[in-house]
Amino acid sequence: MKYILLIITALSLSLAATAQVQLAEQQPGSLFAYPLAPDTCSTLESRCNYIITHFWDNYDISKPITDDAALETTIRDYVGFFRYAHRNVVLSAVRDLVNKAQSNTTNMLKLGEAAERALYGPTAEYWSDEVYIAFIKPLAASKQLPKETREHYASQLAHMNAVQVGVAFDVEFTGTDGVKRRLSELPETQNFIVLFLGDDVDSTIGRVRLSTDVALNELLDNGTATLVCLCANKYSADWAATAAGYASNWVVGCNENLTNVLDLRALPCCYWLDGQRVVVSKSLSVEALMSAVNPNY
Repeated sequence: MKYILLIITALSLSLAATAQVQLAEQQPGSLFAYPLAPDTCSTLESRCNYIITHFWDNYDISKPITDDAALETTIRDYVGFFRYAHRNVVLSAVRDLVNKAQSNTTNMLKLGEAAERALYGPTAEYWSDEVYIAFIKPLAASKQLPKETREHYASQLAHMNAVQVGVAFDVEFTGTDGVKRRLSELPETQNFIVLFLGDDVDSTIGRVRLSTDVALNELLDNGTATLVCLCANKYSADWAATAAGYASNWVVGCNENLTNVLDLRALPCCYWLDGQRVVVSKSLSVEALMSAVNPNY
């Protein structure tokens, strides 16, 4: 709610356009006062574009950041505008910010860590691979950072690049009958929904919610979609016995290496593929999937 109020406040204030960037009052707990969009920006997108472009104009990101909590608030607020702005503007602004921060390795790392929480991790309110990649690509390549830090971000890059929107996706799994199959070997359908489960309570709740969703079951039963449920664990007779009780209109399998090779940052999660198994959306929560198949959800 805080970020929604921030955006409404920033966009509703009306100021005449001038050559100098005008600022709102500094947000509590932030590093600096944020820019205000002028009246010449007449749409939500144009106002957010302006704010994102000028967000860091009055802050020297090359100087040491001493207030980590304020940085966290500032990055969260910054990211709050992304979903309403043009993709190219966001990417250009982030790349410019990262380029300026690279003169201070400590600052660059702090930006990456805050971006991880705001754009990638389970607490993120807005997931965007391409924006997050712009933050961490220099971290994965920086020789000034410890090896384990570089490897952490390199691993994230590899996971994100392994599954990309607009690119065909395939994966091997072992069915409840013990036979290995690939997603590409399943019968054709208009859509594939790949549900990834862990072994925790949340995964169980998510699985039950999806198995009882009327709108989703209609898609599965009329052949519009196929749901493939993949568990991130090793095949065993005990697992097979349990999984045999999952929804009868699902394809169920397991693969113990899923979390090592795929972008499964929070389980359960879903990938949505078209009939050619091209990724339409990934890292969907159970709630997001249910909203997508049921407008009244």
